[in-house]
Amino acid sequence: MAEPPLPDVLLALDAEYADILGMLDRSAAVSRMVATVPALAGVNMAWVGEPDGADRIVLGKSVNTPNGLVEGLVVPVGVGLGGKVLAARRPVWVSDYLTSPDITHHFRSLASIEGMHAMIAVPIVHDGRLLGVLYGANFCETEFGDRTARALEQVAARTAAAEVVAERARHAAEVAVHEERRRVALELHDTVGAMLFTLGAGLRRLGEEPGLDRAVRDRLCAIEQQAMEATAALRGSLRVLSAPPEQVALGVALREHSTAFQERTGTPARMITLTELPALPGARIAALADAAREALLNVEKHAAAQSVVVTVFAVRGGVAVSVCDDGRGLGSDRLSGLGLPATMERLARVGGTLSIGPNDDAGVTLQAWVPA
Repeated sequence: MAEPPLPDVLLALDAEYADILGMLDRSAAVSRMVATVPALAGVNMAWVGEPDGADRIVLGKSVNTPNGLVEGLVVPVGVGLGGKVLAARRPVWVSDYLTSPDITHHFRSLASIEGMHAMIAVPIVHDGRLLGVLYGANFCETEFGDRTARALEQVAARTAAAEVVAERARHAAEVAVHEERRRVALELHDTVGAMLFTLGAGLRRLGEEPGLDRAVRDRLCAIEQQAMEATAALRGSLRVLSAPPEQVALGVALREHSTAFQERTGTPARMITLTELPALPGARIAALADAAREALLNVEKHAAAQSVVVTVFAVRGGVAVSVCDDGRGLGSDRLSGLGLPATMERLARVGGTLSIGPNDDAGVTLQAWVPA
């Protein structure tokens, strides 16, 4: 197959690259880059493998594959062509994937169905960090050369840059949101917080006046208590507003699940953040939030509770979420079904644990924990 004039294609790619950077969307940028591979590298098909942990990639964003069978395929390090690139971090190619003795053939049947023969893969790297693997393939045997490898590496370099730019843009947006939250928190502290403090102090002084009617004094004490509760609620809101985005995500998810539970059942459900929380990876946040949702569903189905409290706090080098109810205790029905075993499995995949047992309110406490 004839290879295209490299300079002309690169000029067109640079124009496309500028458009991609303008989008600042990582997924879209990678998809657009992969779409340029057939024209640039002179291959029939292309796709990308994106990291899923430290030792494997997941294939996707395929272009011109007849059946799209590579979508979602998991490739461990050392397995197949992409796994070899993961291990060596350099371009690797074979003239016929179906017969080459230089690679493992875990995916030979899939390649045969797709009609893939010649295949080439290069690492997507930025500052020594592997961001993925870029693939090209032909329907016929082909002796790839350095020219094709260089062309594919050009796309890989631009893909890495686009990913980094998009990631930095996302981070900048999160920081901007965090800064605005902090500004609002400071403003509320200096205005509403000061007003509540003044109100509480005034009520206290008024309640201490001699000769007040007992009923009036009791009423003033009740209003002062309400002012104190409002101050505590404000402090909690200010902590959430001031928290970094990673800390906010878990609290927001737990609050949403608690609110949804209360709206469905009419049973009061409070969410309380007991300590400052360390930053957690998204997978661990999701595992904790899913555990809380499953626990609330369990309460809804089996507990006949009058109230539920969801708490989140830092403990034992990680973060725990507890769901406590005052229902009818730990019967066999609370442990039946697939929900809790599935929740345990999700937590275990991120190094977490799940415990369930009776509490002092004659109900049940479920606690999920993940390492920080």
